[in-house]
Amino acid sequence: MSSSQEARGRWRWLWNRLRCMTPAEVLHRAARAATAARRQRLMAQPVPAPVLAEAPRWVQLPTPAQLLAGTAPYLEEARALHAGRVRLFERERFDVGAEPDWLRCPLTGVTAPLKPARRIAITDRAQVGDIKYLWELNRHLHWVTLAQAWALDGDAAHLDLLRRQLAGWLKQNPPGQGPNYTSSLEAAIRLVNWSVSWQLLGGANGPIWRGHEALRGAWLDAVYRHAGQVARAYSRHSSANNHLIGELCGVYVASRTWPAWPQLARLGDAARAELIQQIERQVHADGVPAEQAFEYAGFIFDFLWLAERCAAANAEPMPEAYLARLRAMADFAHALGGATGAMPAVGDADGAEALRLDPRPGREPLAALLEKEAALGGRAVPPWLRPRDDIAWLGLARPPVAARAPATLDFDAGGYLLFEGGPLQGGMDVGPLGYLGIAAHGHADALQLWLSVQGQPLLIDPGTYAYWADKAWRDYFRGTSAHNTLELLGRDQSDSGGRFMWTRHARARLLRRERTGPGRLSVAAEHDGYGAALRHRRELLADCEAGRLEVLDTLPRPAPAALHWHLAPGWRCELLGDGLLARRGRWQARLRVQADAPGELALLQGQLEPPLGWASGAYGDKQPSPVLRWRGQASRWRTVIDIESIAT
Repeated sequence: MSSSQEARGRWRWLWNRLRCMTPAEVLHRAARAATAARRQRLMAQPVPAPVLAEAPRWVQLPTPAQLLAGTAPYLEEARALHAGRVRLFERERFDVGAEPDWLRCPLTGVTAPLKPARRIAITDRAQVGDIKYLWELNRHLHWVTLAQAWALDGDAAHLDLLRRQLAGWLKQNPPGQGPNYTSSLEAAIRLVNWSVSWQLLGGANGPIWRGHEALRGAWLDAVYRHAGQVARAYSRHSSANNHLIGELCGVYVASRTWPAWPQLARLGDAARAELIQQIERQVHADGVPAEQAFEYAGFIFDFLWLAERCAAANAEPMPEAYLARLRAMADFAHALGGATGAMPAVGDADGAEALRLDPRPGREPLAALLEKEAALGGRAVPPWLRPRDDIAWLGLARPPVAARAPATLDFDAGGYLLFEGGPLQGGMDVGPLGYLGIAAHGHADALQLWLSVQGQPLLIDPGTYAYWADKAWRDYFRGTSAHNTLELLGRDQSDSGGRFMWTRHARARLLRRERTGPGRLSVAAEHDGYGAALRHRRELLADCEAGRLEVLDTLPRPAPAALHWHLAPGWRCELLGDGLLARRGRWQARLRVQADAPGELALLQGQLEPPLGWASGAYGDKQPSPVLRWRGQASRWRTVIDIESIAT
């Protein structure tokens, strides 16, 4: 891309961003830009002398018997860290060395410049590489693992490695300089991981500091500066989404972990008070995350849960309304998982973690959420849940295992209607695009469906893939053609203004809902994403016991359209005259599509130009997956899906 094209793209993004702002936000951002240099100077000012004092600890050392697989996973992970191999985004290892270059992107190898953070373009791959991978390394989740390993086996080599990495990080990241000071959220997540590591290492008088008191002092200076940086630049207005929750949690946890400065204590008081407000803004009363991104529910839950644990340890418990929202989030996760634990991937998902207390791979964010809340509230977890160790490190007992029916399948505030019975489990999206003016993590997926058969995903939301890959891939995975709904006029239901911004939002509306028996759901809904003249109406009749779904899509008049049905990888698909036949194991699915006008029916997979027929099971990964597409000009489509068991 030429420099002139890049400049035009930047100006276009700026214009779109302005369109999403209120006048108050414009003034707020102008004032923040005008004070950026001053904030930079504040970062470099001397830190007040700390008054070291022991603080209540909310992280506990479990016995080996309390850990599901004993100490082995922790010590094995520590050995990998000693060899310089760090796991990022849950699954992938990168060789960064035992003493990393903290400015070097692990994915691309690009080393970011050491200059004032405000002058670094985090979207410029030539300058910083893939900023998500660089930030992920600098969250220091693996420092927690080293601290855990030392707490479990007492090997001083873990302390030595952690000291060397800490000293290297402080040296390579002077206050306010470089890519690791470009995000308040990233600074807050570091504070969370620093807090847990500090507690596991024994606090201010831990053996790691014997003979290294100057390093302890330098770390404390960084804590104070991090908390100040975050508090001076909280995410506000249309950016006050999960970032703000993480930022508030980081400041609050830091203030209680290091009660060394009155100034930090006051910042913590304010952060706690605002967290109590934000949970009611960012989590609907029915437990659905307002960002309409299911994995982000697990992400913000971790911040909210950690803040609750910290508050309880400091004898300032969170109010009942706060705990009620945590319970509602768990109830939503439980309903989504149903009888088998098949969780759909709705909205953005980046595989990131705020804190990794269990080093084993295989974490499922919504299931982890469910287990943590159950341990906190003394409730049972479903039999399909694979337990993890997170709760043991916070001194909580393992919850009992028991099958229980979900409290509801109707999540009206969040806009999801679920159905389950027999072998089928699924849902329909009748909710908003996302949260606030930019709806940063929502997808253009109004009225989409997802469906699982005996725990095996069949009709899927294909996921996210990557935020900073080629823009065509970002646009595809969040666009309408990647979802099980109707695409009109060759464009998305909502208008994108950038990788994390929608300038026009489709609005969905529930018209009718009836539950006429176990596993039977009848729904009618519509959205206005293509204007009043092309309002898309969808009617669904799900009969789970009979293994059948009937879907009727209608428009006020004929229009160029494409109806997509995305299937999960692993189903063997055969195109038939009016649809397809899909087989997997002992199950067979027949999809038939009938329209009121002739059209082209195709079974596609792994198409590149434009992208179509892809699924992303983890951040940074994509693989071909089958998609049935009807394309033509019509005003009415009837899709019938029949599921039956076959001999293997």
